[in-house]
Amino acid sequence: MKRETREERKRRSQRRLMYITYLLFLLLLLAWLGSYLVMTAEAEQPAIYKATLARDDGRLPGDDTPATTRCYMTEDEIKATENELIEAALLARSHKLEDVTITFYCCEEYPHICGTGTGITASGRRVTPYVSCAVDPDFIPLGSTIMIEYNGEMVYLRADDTGPAVKGNHIDIAVSGHQEALSLGVKTADVWWCEE
Repeated sequence: MKRETREERKRRSQRRLMYITYLLFLLLLLAWLGSYLVMTAEAEQPAIYKATLARDDGRLPGDDTPATTRCYMTEDEIKATENELIEAALLARSHKLEDVTITFYCCEEYPHICGTGTGITASGRRVTPYVSCAVDPDFIPLGSTIMIEYNGEMVYLRADDTGPAVKGNHIDIAVSGHQEALSLGVKTADVWWCEE
């Protein structure tokens, strides 16, 4: 019997190691395939859609609206519904302040009691009548959306400005002219605000 050289023993050892590696890889692959097949077999099968007939009263199962009722909306009704949903979403994430004092200031561009007359608010935006309002930033952050229920409608404003007289639960709304601001006087209302 011939004695193996060191090189031959090394090659035989490497082949044996290679066969063991292949065998382990195949076992791992088979284990993965088996677990995949088991998981697929145990997964719920999708429900098969079954057509259902209308009930005797003309309604479909799960439908509370009779089939004879109008099922379409006009464009105005769609817009009104969308606005209600947007308003509800804003109110849901808003903070409510009760009994807020509401005053008015004008956008006339000359220095007077209503402001500096530059037309630029504390936020850097241009003052916009019936959109901009001044707030106390310790109560309402600048840039927040403000909603006031006024005469049965929701009025939307933006907290753009501050003012030396606007402290605490107080909002000062921008209007076009000085006479209008004076004639509107002081009001009290509940206010909702949500950050920009």
